[in-house]
Amino acid sequence: MYRKLLPWHVDQKNHQVCIKEVENKEFKERRFTLLNWNVYKNNHSFKWLGDFAKILHKYEPHLITFQEYKTKSKRSILDQHKKYGYGFFPNMQMKDEDNGLINASTCEIFEFNPIFSEHVEPFVKTPKVSFFTQYKLQNSKKLTLINTHLINFVQIKKYLSQINQIEKLCQNQEMLILCGDFNTWSAKRMHILKNMTNSLGLEHVEFEKNYHKKSYLSHPLDHVFYKGLRPIKTEILKNIKTSDHKPIIVEFTIDIY
Repeated sequence: MYRKLLPWHVDQKNHQVCIKEVENKEFKERRFTLLNWNVYKNNHSFKWLGDFAKILHKYEPHLITFQEYKTKSKRSILDQHKKYGYGFFPNMQMKDEDNGLINASTCEIFEFNPIFSEHVEPFVKTPKVSFFTQYKLQNSKKLTLINTHLINFVQIKKYLSQINQIEKLCQNQEMLILCGDFNTWSAKRMHILKNMTNSLGLEHVEFEKNYHKKSYLSHPLDHVFYKGLRPIKTEILKNIKTSDHKPIIVEFTIDIY
């Protein structure tokens, strides 16, 4: 009887990815900045918009990955920023709102692949999602970006099932960023994630003050992994309080040319 008060999952057979195109067809830079942030569905609040504007002004990110990103009446706040195109992949709906992952960039999406988790969250019965997008570089190579939000409060075998999905997305990618909210709130979950990334040859971005990241039971939840790139600057924006997670900034340089 309470179902109408809860979000309902997007039809997995007829789901849609919303794409906004942008003028640039390829990345021309060898250095670029990533902003990764679980925005806690607060991205329409006045304070959040103020924080986001400051981040854009200071860091000028080329890539933006949000988890728990909310659109209203099929509109995104990124529609107001001509510099950014994006792909939006929802996993949850309520009234006129869609919630999910968004991969935004200053360059056109070349290819995309959205994936629902095999299992659903307890109680609300919504799946989690991963979102694969690719971008062209000036040297005809491709940069792959995978944004993910892993399933929470389920048996470890269900968590492993989504990890296996992500592993398949990562395979055979020469230049890759894997980031998001991995819900690694236990040593066992973190061990599973590290086994997967190590097997793929992915490196883990380390932060000088890791304790500023969102944690549960002393285990950080947000991570950035990479391959074929080199991080040259990292920062956790600890003073931002408009989400229960902190924005993560990583500046990369391309090693493979």
